Amino acid sequence: MNLILSLRDSFLKNKNKNAFCINDVFYTYQDLLKCIIKIRKIINSDIVHDEKIIGLATNNDLETYATICSLWMEGKAYIPVNPTAPISRNVEILDSINVKTIFDSSSKTDFTAFKVLNINEVAEDNVALLESINFNENNIAYVLFTSGSTGSPKGIPISFKNLNALITELDIDKEYKLNSSDRCLQMYDLTFDASLTALLPALLVGACAYTVSSNSIKYLYVYKLLEQYKLTVLKMVPSIIYYLRPYFSEIHAPSVRYSIFGGEKLYENIVHEWSKCIPNSTVLNHYGPTEFTVCSGYYNFKLNEENKSHNGVLSIGKPFKNVDYIILDNDGHVVSDNVEGELCLSGNQLTNGYWKNNKLNEVSFFMHKTESGEVKRFYKTGDICLRNQEGNYMYIGRKDFQVKIGGYRVELGEIEYHVRNHVSTKSKNISVIDVKNSNNNDELILIVESAKFDTKGLLDYLSIKLADYMVPKKVFFIDNFPHNSNGKLDRNKLRSLINN
Repeated sequence: MNLILSLRDSFLKNKNKNAFCINDVFYTYQDLLKCIIKIRKIINSDIVHDEKIIGLATNNDLETYATICSLWMEGKAYIPVNPTAPISRNVEILDSINVKTIFDSSSKTDFTAFKVLNINEVAEDNVALLESINFNENNIAYVLFTSGSTGSPKGIPISFKNLNALITELDIDKEYKLNSSDRCLQMYDLTFDASLTALLPALLVGACAYTVSSNSIKYLYVYKLLEQYKLTVLKMVPSIIYYLRPYFSEIHAPSVRYSIFGGEKLYENIVHEWSKCIPNSTVLNHYGPTEFTVCSGYYNFKLNEENKSHNGVLSIGKPFKNVDYIILDNDGHVVSDNVEGELCLSGNQLTNGYWKNNKLNEVSFFMHKTESGEVKRFYKTGDICLRNQEGNYMYIGRKDFQVKIGGYRVELGEIEYHVRNHVSTKSKNISVIDVKNSNNNDELILIVESAKFDTKGLLDYLSIKLADYMVPKKVFFIDNFPHNSNGKLDRNKLRSLINN
């Protein structure tokens, strides 16, 4: 599949259909095309040909979505940065790729250190759509940054080859078929790769995407969209339904055809409850790291059948047709069924490697001979899993100290790095752990081995250095950290102390 040509053909075919609903305003595919025309003109006139990676402020408007399509049609990639995140973090991300230009459609920009292009400051252009499409599957489509254990975010470039492989897998899958009448939820910020699987399948068939404002209370806004517009396709992080749980008795949404989850552990008991709210829906639990282009496989939940789970966590299912899963022990050997180990992935969705990070690439990617005798390149996910005898994969937990908060991947080490750099905690032992709150959602807790002190200055400092979802919600103080027999910090005991 040529994703870019397929998108353009869909836009032209569905000109009179609604493409987006943003803040209760509808925009047609014709509106989207007009916006793309303007942006492609700007790209050609204001960006040099050799400048391939462009910054993108992730505003919730048609112009931002059109910019992604326009950059792709011009053979360029985007780096999404959230305008509400600390500017120092955004600048660090953009500088690491040597970004010169950023598109920002907002009325006031914080990206004054860069060349800022704003489509809203350019006159309307009625020239026919530029027919030329600059497509090379080896070109980078986007670069996403995830939390890094050294205190700096790490860049993950995804090529059009990777993206095409994902879309092809979704296209050939029999369990998931959208049409132009679908009304699809897009609740993700564009810095989260799940936004692509919320958007692209919808745009490729001429469906309408209903977006969620970044400054809204997400779960309430999702509820509102579901009730008001009778959405048919929901792609969400599990935490949304954890927050909606008190409203389940009021939710009856027979319009929903697909309810898709991903980004966090999905607990089987709440899926049973949620399924009663969406009686006509197929429920899919997607799994996949950013390094493998959003999604590598899924589990199909069956309401009236026995489902596969481990410790209450729903199975992540089986890989896509053209994706290989293996589970390795600590010595790099493939384990037997029902034995835990690290899940490793291979296929055309796999990134070429982290951006200018040879050290991390050496430990994260490796070559392995598969059962067929073919030697393939694999990625170590860091996820501890097991495969049962039916071939379904069960998620156990993380090999390292990386966690998912609101669907975002977070390295606890990055938070601890910045905590330790603050004057109030430089000489103290600290630890950041994830715990369940009263809504059964994961949240971050900072624990300090110290007498109590005022933490306002520390938390204000962290809010400047870290994204909002990475700032600990609570701070606990403890006299002495517990350690195991090897002298290592006993995180499980530490968690139990906090829970008590």
